[in-house]
Amino acid sequence: MRNLLEIEDLVLKFYTYEGIVEALDEVNLNLREGETLGVVGETGCGKSVTALSTLVLVPAPGRIEGGHIFFEVGDKRVDLLRQDESVLRKIRGKDISMIFQEPRVYLNPVYTVLDQISEVYIQHRMKELCRRAIAETDDEIKGGKASFLVEFEKSIFKEMLKNPKSPVLKVVSKIPILNRYKRRLERMLRKEIVDILGAMEIADPERVVDMYPHELSGGMAQRVVIAMALACNPTLLIADEPTTNLDVTVQLQILNLIKILKDKFGSSILYITHDMGVVAEVCQRVAVMYAGSICEIADVMEIFKNPLHPYTKGLLESIPLPGKEFKSIEGTVPSLINPPAGCRFHDRCPYAIEICSKMKPKMVEAKKDHFLRCHLYAGVLK
Repeated sequence: MRNLLEIEDLVLKFYTYEGIVEALDEVNLNLREGETLGVVGETGCGKSVTALSTLVLVPAPGRIEGGHIFFEVGDKRVDLLRQDESVLRKIRGKDISMIFQEPRVYLNPVYTVLDQISEVYIQHRMKELCRRAIAETDDEIKGGKASFLVEFEKSIFKEMLKNPKSPVLKVVSKIPILNRYKRRLERMLRKEIVDILGAMEIADPERVVDMYPHELSGGMAQRVVIAMALACNPTLLIADEPTTNLDVTVQLQILNLIKILKDKFGSSILYITHDMGVVAEVCQRVAVMYAGSICEIADVMEIFKNPLHPYTKGLLESIPLPGKEFKSIEGTVPSLINPPAGCRFHDRCPYAIEICSKMKPKMVEAKKDHFLRCHLYAGVLK
């Protein structure tokens, strides 16, 4: 199966007044076409900044200082870290979309749902809308119902296809009798957005489309954000803990919705979470992160049945289960301003040996499609 996304040796640092935060330490990750890959780990381990790095949207004072992020755009393989901002803007929202953890933070409180989802269509699907508008005006002309103004609308849509920034459009848009083409576009946009809100299983989408963010419940707001992310049928959907602040019933609804929409739209999903239960529910493979580094990657069933890395074992043992003794991982997550030398988990690891504090372990394939960074499996002891 072809890799849709490949992250190679990604290094990310934040330059703060307290010191340099080594947030990502040579992260390696690949996402295959059509799969859901879970990235799991404790809070602050680097999951979200890995997702933002994929969009090349690292917040200040962060800086990507090494590595490659290869992504399949159509039939071309491009390194996102080597692209101009103009190219990245065309990819963001169209080929790669993101569902954010806090939907209300990313919804503008003074615009309706219609206005906000319309922005996605205007930025990335305007040509498609113009072609459909031309076809619609053609049908009216052939049916003998067209007036001169319909013929004029058709010419405007053709001009928009040729040159969206044409000075003719600026003039026409300000003349009331001639700018009726805007009403046709608005009607088409409204129908598209009502349809996609219906696909999100939102009750009465005709009403919701005119609502403001403060009028939406938590679950509805999250569905609107998902609708925005899926408006252009992206090949890669990044979900950054989309159910964290929702109650259990709504969480289940959102998880089921994401699975249904994945099959419907054919997107690959990079699912960021700290919840191993969610990983078991929606993911095919899992990447376990600790202190800015990927420590283990394997099939989801393999991770739960046969975890190899000491951190993954500790993470699974810390899940409270009926009839099972609860075990926590001793120690605390290290500061990434001054991370431990060698393996970043060595000072909490019950199996640590001398080399663990001196040398970084390499990623090795312990079994077929089961990779991990650990000196116990890296062959250095032989």
